[in-house]
Amino acid sequence: MNRKSIILFVSLFLVFIFFLFFQQNRMKKQMQLKIQFIEQKNILRDELDDLIDQHDNLLDEYGDLNEQLSDKDAVIQEQIAEIKDLIRTKDDLTQASEKIEKLRVISKRYLANIDSLLLMNEELIYEKDSVVKVNRSINWKNYKLNQQNEKLSEKVSKGSILDFLHFDAVAIRYRSTGKEVTTKKANKVQKIRLCFSVGANLISESEMKNLYFQIIDPLNNIISFDNKAIAYIQGDSIVCTGKELFMYNNNLMDHCFFWERVQVLSPGIYKINLFLEGVLAAKTELKLK
Repeated sequence: MNRKSIILFVSLFLVFIFFLFFQQNRMKKQMQLKIQFIEQKNILRDELDDLIDQHDNLLDEYGDLNEQLSDKDAVIQEQIAEIKDLIRTKDDLTQASEKIEKLRVISKRYLANIDSLLLMNEELIYEKDSVVKVNRSINWKNYKLNQQNEKLSEKVSKGSILDFLHFDAVAIRYRSTGKEVTTKKANKVQKIRLCFSVGANLISESEMKNLYFQIIDPLNNIISFDNKAIAYIQGDSIVCTGKELFMYNNNLMDHCFFWERVQVLSPGIYKINLFLEGVLAAKTELKLK
């Protein structure tokens, strides 16, 4: 092989190496741009979801105040549909981002209209809220008294019954990005989060406690899929939705757990009962639309 051939071969080899290096850098940049594009899409989806949630909450609370709101709501729904289409189909998200900013402005005007309508009803709303607060206070006091009476009648000799200081239920759904948010819509509920607080009790056994719970639908049916959760209350067996284990060590404690629905829930009021050591320990309600 002569010198010219060697030089030509080396030159071609160097060009080939340079070409591979150039291709690798270009693919790396393309991958980075693709990742950035996906991240930008997710950010825009979250921003749009937040605006939709805020608007849905306004509709739930105040959507029936005045027919004038329906025209502006139609505009908002049209904008939402356009933005969803842009995020789904377009490679350039600039237009979608601009429309989201416009949607924020429209939503603020919608909220301003609601505020104007609320001012006209401020006195009635204040009186209604006062009555509701009084009723809640009375109902809570009655519930606590009934709970205390049940405990005294069934375990007065032991003095070991646990005192549930707080119990509430919140409906949960998950966005496409995996973000957990609360919801009031029955058909969107994926899980129900149940949280309670238990007071300190030095007499009660420090141990793993079996807590049974019932979820009763608006038709007064206990939601139960396998009938394996059976609690014994005053010698009688009752069907429950499920059970939860929690460790109690005689101190004040908080505990939360989730119930995952199987079938889509229907609108209405759901009653939720907690049973511990043979007694009804706590109860609450969850209203879904």
